Amino acid sequence: MAKRASARGIRRDVSGILRAPRRMQVADAVSTYMRVPMGAGNSVPWDPDLAPYVIEPMNCLASREYDAVVFVGPARTGKTIGLIDGWIVYNVVCDPADMLLIQMTEEKAREHSKKRLDRTFRCSPEVKSRLSPRRNDNNVYDRTFRAGNYLKIGWPSVNIMSSSDYKCVALTDYDRFPEDIDGEGDAFSLASKRTTTFMSSGMTLVESSPGRDIRDTKWRRSSPHEAPPSTGILALYNRGDRRRLYWPCPHCGEYFQPEMDNMTGYRDIADPVQASEKASLQCPACKDHITPDMKRSLNMKGVWLRDGQTIDSDGVITGEGRRSRIASFWMEGPAAAYQTWAQLIYKFLTAEQDYQATGSEEALKTVINTDFGRPYLPRSSMAQRKSELLEQRAEDVPKRSVPDGVCFLMATVDVQAGRNRRFVVQITGYGSMGERWLVDRYNIRQSMRHDANGESQQIDPASYPEDWDLLLTDAFNKAWPLASDPTRCMRLMAMAVDSGGEDGVTDNAYKFWRKCRREGLGKQVYLFKGDSVRRSKLISRTFPDNTGRSSRRAQASGDVPLYLLQTDALKDRVNNALWRDSPGPGYVHFPDWLGSWFYDELTYEERSTDGKWSKPGRGANEAFDLLVYADALAILHGYEKIKWPAAPEWARRETWLENAPPEAGETSSQTPEPVPTKKRKRKNPVTDDANPWSTSGGWL
Repeated sequence: MAKRASARGIRRDVSGILRAPRRMQVADAVSTYMRVPMGAGNSVPWDPDLAPYVIEPMNCLASREYDAVVFVGPARTGKTIGLIDGWIVYNVVCDPADMLLIQMTEEKAREHSKKRLDRTFRCSPEVKSRLSPRRNDNNVYDRTFRAGNYLKIGWPSVNIMSSSDYKCVALTDYDRFPEDIDGEGDAFSLASKRTTTFMSSGMTLVESSPGRDIRDTKWRRSSPHEAPPSTGILALYNRGDRRRLYWPCPHCGEYFQPEMDNMTGYRDIADPVQASEKASLQCPACKDHITPDMKRSLNMKGVWLRDGQTIDSDGVITGEGRRSRIASFWMEGPAAAYQTWAQLIYKFLTAEQDYQATGSEEALKTVINTDFGRPYLPRSSMAQRKSELLEQRAEDVPKRSVPDGVCFLMATVDVQAGRNRRFVVQITGYGSMGERWLVDRYNIRQSMRHDANGESQQIDPASYPEDWDLLLTDAFNKAWPLASDPTRCMRLMAMAVDSGGEDGVTDNAYKFWRKCRREGLGKQVYLFKGDSVRRSKLISRTFPDNTGRSSRRAQASGDVPLYLLQTDALKDRVNNALWRDSPGPGYVHFPDWLGSWFYDELTYEERSTDGKWSKPGRGANEAFDLLVYADALAILHGYEKIKWPAAPEWARRETWLENAPPEAGETSSQTPEPVPTKKRKRKNPVTDDANPWSTSGGWL
């Protein structure tokens, strides 16, 4: 017999559609209406005091101020129960609307539906009463309720995440999603597009523990709450307002972040079990210890602060917080409600033992990601050069002056194109037996050209050959005062310029060298370029000639010498010199007026197992490159063959010294007498591997 509708049933079903949304905070609604299944048919009300740090993220889900909420945290924090299951219950009971839940795989979507949602719905009376009584309305992946609202449970697929409108979309375990969904883009972009029809009432939720490696291993934090550069959920966190959890110290009252950096008391104990039992949290302000039994009460007092905000011991928040349409939160393992500190440290110590025994980082990575709530930095990257160590050995030298041990100066120039166009100039002084000093570093940004208002225009090395003349006036023709006697100064012995880059740079570099040759500087100005072919010699002198090519990017007729460098081999040499421990042969000295940015550039590149140097991200490496050019320039002059102290004239200090002009300041400028050179036309346009000084031995 067919089932017929009744007026009473219709009135009961549609009443939810007519009823206005209940004006309750999400966390209050969840604690009122949701029961958490505990197994064996038992359930308990959701307790906001167990994991109070999820209350603020939950309440942001109903705020029209935000388009999305991002929560980053370790496993076992209660984030899925509160943010995912709780939000679903809120949308069923208080604000019925269509919702999409995306799990990381189809299997996980089925498991979440049957083990979590189905049990939660049936043990929560307010939710159970709203389930549609029709059998076809409820299956594993689709749930329809009496009010007509629809819950879809899916997985990362372009078919599921396209062509449908949902007021609410939740993505759980986001960092286990594919980075590219079926070639259509990342999951967050696809998911958030589903909510745009609902304008300010639409909301996208993303929660996960970090699961992607740090992309830039030489990254430095630019703001207190910034996350390392990584794809996945931390990239979304950085887009948001970057909130971090703070606890008040029970001893001094100062607020601090409960993060792994503040865990202490376990390192000096060999046994992992005993060490984990001794773990405690140390307040960065008073250095007093916080025991595990204090964790729950401190979580109750915890405060989320946006990037840019600070809080004093009285709980007064000051500062202008970062603004964003994304409310983003990040907490670490010590605050996790469902995991003790002993468990946390025990897992970490045993994973470290596995790494030391086998060399495998998999267990360590899992602990860092899922238990600490942090992105993983491979141990091989942690063992790379540290910029802080170089910065610590900087010496007290007058700014932009020549130390006593320097015999001659060389300028090396890197050409930077794009929006931040400039010449990067670095001055290196060489002493005896490979010892060298960093004397100066500056940028040439403004040209001699000006606009209609008379303002100087930015240089453009690719478009304006006349901009290259600044390398003579602002670099080659300058002189630097002696640190011990400012009335005397030292001029340059030679200059090397990087000739590679965007279209136009190489052609203008050739034009610049031809001008230098006309002015008698052809033997003091050099053009360098990285060699794309591996050769046995460090430096190969070539004379490019592309007159027979119609698609040439630069006009080269075999008259300009171009030196091709084996950059990987040269970088090995410079890197070895950088890490010499004490002054002497091969040691590199740094002045203390250079900022941390310089040492970051020195150590930004990494060497792979195949001997190739590369940048792990998009950071700057000019300081390292320019030291390599200086090394190559010294080799070209036969520096390695010098038998000290019997140095040739060009390598003697007195050769390059002169009196400083009276008006000279910190970086005085001198124009040396042009060196006469004999001009001749070269008959052989190309000479491969013709450099007689190329060698791999010596001091450097």
